[in-house]
Amino acid sequence: MSGDSHSGEEKETLAWEIREKLAEIHGTPAYLYEARIPALRARELKGVFPEALPSRLLYSFKANPLPSLAAVLREAGCEADLTSPGEVLAAKEAGYDLSRALYGGPGKSAEEYLSALDAGISHFSVESSLDLERLSEASGQLRKRAKVLLRVNPLSPPRAKLAMSGVASQFGFEEEELRREGGKLLSRVGDGVSIVGMHLYWGTQIGDSESLLSSFETTVALAEELSDRVGFPLEILNLGGGFAWPYAHSGTGPDLMPLKEGLSSLLERSDAAKSAEWWFESGRYLAASSGTLVARVMEVKASKEGRLFLILDTGIHHLGGMAGLGRIPRFSIDLLVPQERRANEVLEMDVVGQLCTPLDCIGKKLPIPRVEPGDLVAIPNVGAYGATASVVNFLSRKAPVEIVHRSGEVVAVHRLRTGHETLS
Repeated sequence: MSGDSHSGEEKETLAWEIREKLAEIHGTPAYLYEARIPALRARELKGVFPEALPSRLLYSFKANPLPSLAAVLREAGCEADLTSPGEVLAAKEAGYDLSRALYGGPGKSAEEYLSALDAGISHFSVESSLDLERLSEASGQLRKRAKVLLRVNPLSPPRAKLAMSGVASQFGFEEEELRREGGKLLSRVGDGVSIVGMHLYWGTQIGDSESLLSSFETTVALAEELSDRVGFPLEILNLGGGFAWPYAHSGTGPDLMPLKEGLSSLLERSDAAKSAEWWFESGRYLAASSGTLVARVMEVKASKEGRLFLILDTGIHHLGGMAGLGRIPRFSIDLLVPQERRANEVLEMDVVGQLCTPLDCIGKKLPIPRVEPGDLVAIPNVGAYGATASVVNFLSRKAPVEIVHRSGEVVAVHRLRTGHETLS
């Protein structure tokens, strides 16, 4: 798909050469992001949308807000899905047109709305009646127009690893509430605010096209019904995403091409949604495969009962921050070793870091070829929900360096700030 004529073995050799070179220059632990890959993923995802479907693909900055990586997706035709003032700044630095961005999230303050409107954002996903009132007040105060997508929490749960709809949640208007009192919402809307669409996000890591299509079909039917009940034209339909990709494992996402025919059929069968622009969101699918976490072996330590501990200069503070949300398949990562070590005796080892806690374990009883102190190892598919989703301040160690590159040529080098800022 990339037009690369290299064999798999040649590509692997080149990948390790790049890892060695960048680690030698910038140190470890290091997140390495190949800047060519997100554009490939965007092209794949856009290829699933039927030509007859007016659509927009939004990059979810929460997956990875690095401006130099996000800029690649802007160049590939993505818009920005934002949920914080910090993400707004990152999108601005990455060159996004903020008038085409979507701003969402629960519990938005009046100050947050004022800041977003002042930055040029005009589309907002609104989660509750109070949320709508705050946006209306901010819009009136600045005399800036705002377009609202009502986020809905439907009655039924999805087939997703991390459900964000169809369960008790802080996200969205309850479906029953909109059925019962939706018409009253229009009376709460200020003069500069218009309700133009619906937003449903079923969850993340929906692992097959059939389940995705089922969620989209439910979204279309529900959006058409509720927009009619509330009393506004359906101009935008945000179907969310949930497009799956492995995390910290080798491999790829599911085949999404069957979605194309299903979406075409869904468009033909739809009523009010046929004239709407359909929006899709993705963070993980677009960014995950671009990232590899490279670490250095510090020690292989033997302990009681014959157990071996592979101690790295990375750990849960760089990789495990989202484990409680099901983001990290704990004790089940893929650890890649240099080609020259693969013929070595395979040992069963616990992979741990340098933190002074037994919780600092990112893999238990993994079969790993024998490695030596000083060797590099790598964890694949961590370009999404990696460094910024982790507890990098824990134990006050330095955050990993983050390097965006194209075939080893550095585009940008970043590092998250750690430590306290003295305010007084």
